[in-house]
Amino acid sequence: MKRFPKAICLILIGCMLLASAACGDAQNDSVSNLSESPANDPSAEATPESAVPSPTRAPMEGDICTDRFPNYDTGVDADYSYQSDELRIAIRRYEDPEICSIYYVADIWMRNINCFRAGFGNGAFNHGNEDAESFATREHAILAINGSYNKGLVIHDGIRRKNLDDNHSAVMVLFEDGSMEVFPRRNFDLAAAQEKGIVHAWQFGPLLVHDGKPSDANYNTYATRHSRIMFGYYEPGHYVAVAVDGRRKDAIGMNNLEMVELMTELGCQEAMNLDGGYSAIMTFMGKIINDPPKPSSADEDAKGGRELMDMLLFAEYDANGDAPALDTIEADRTPQD
Repeated sequence: MKRFPKAICLILIGCMLLASAACGDAQNDSVSNLSESPANDPSAEATPESAVPSPTRAPMEGDICTDRFPNYDTGVDADYSYQSDELRIAIRRYEDPEICSIYYVADIWMRNINCFRAGFGNGAFNHGNEDAESFATREHAILAINGSYNKGLVIHDGIRRKNLDDNHSAVMVLFEDGSMEVFPRRNFDLAAAQEKGIVHAWQFGPLLVHDGKPSDANYNTYATRHSRIMFGYYEPGHYVAVAVDGRRKDAIGMNNLEMVELMTELGCQEAMNLDGGYSAIMTFMGKIINDPPKPSSADEDAKGGRELMDMLLFAEYDANGDAPALDTIEADRTPQD
């Protein structure tokens, strides 16, 4: 084996000692200037691979996602985006003319359970239907989608409004820790779920994904396609909402098999179909952004969709847990007002 001459060895050792000292100084500078680092600026551009999420505030009651909440902009190149230290929403529109498919995927990150709300038309259960834009604006929702149309089991904010029925095949439950689970109706144990701590629950269906696995129902590839609303769960604090346009020549919707395939491809651990058809509506900052079908009885100039009984809502929250009005919120958003 060749050996380095003694002089070269001494030079190398000296360089290593100097490098070590410089590294220590750099580390000290890094700590002292931490508050100025772009990585701690929510608006700084970064990628999921390079970013190291970290809490930017003291823990609060209702926190469900702190260590993994992104400190990067999740809405880069999104069609619609809302970015704050508590809520990150990125909505992307997808279109495939070859199969007449148009759908919107809303990626949702939230730090606290107070961001995830459920509302009724006109502000109260069984108070009728309400225009989707009016509904979402009144609730101060940054993002909103149609719910279950109050079919079957209805639990909002821990209060049960309706009981289970046998006409809808699946139940989706949001728990206090931010986790979600979708149950086949026949396997759902309401008492056990309540013991775990239900925040909201909806009954509709079909079940699309459970425990990371696609539904094993024998769905027909050529079944009728419709406009759809789907909701999926990744982990506490991370969810996805999907609106599928349909009942038009350029957008025919999806059937059950295609919904299962999409939510599986998106990587959902749990997913369920909600009420679609004329109710397949998604709003952003109080405005409908997809193109829901129009009832045949509607006026020629009327917007698509129908008035809704309930919605899933995502909003900021104040010290009292209330959602602030949309025009008072300061955050990065796309498109700008």
